Amino acid sequence: MSFLLKWLRIDKPQGAGLRPSRSVEVALPFDAAFDRCTDGIERVLGGVVRESDRAAGTIEATFGLAFSERLTCTFESLDAQLTRARIESRRGAQAEA
Repeated sequence: MSFLLKWLRIDKPQGAGLRPSRSVEVALPFDAAFDRCTDGIERVLGGVVRESDRAAGTIEATFGLAFSERLTCTFESLDAQLTRARIESRRGAQAEA
């Protein structure tokens, strides 16, 4: 099969990925929302937080080994008790559906 794909020059593009995302407003102060997201990634979802920058309001996490998924979470304080969290998922390009 790989010979046929090479012969037809059907290759998956390098660096292509899907990026579904969602923004949610959380009724928590910035620090509490940041901590809850970090805890949820590691303890609940079983991911690994690779980078965490509270001052910049970003968390980078990964899940799985093959075709691993990566999450980027960014936080914005709207007021003292409300935080907007944007979660973006990046999945590597796969030949299979």
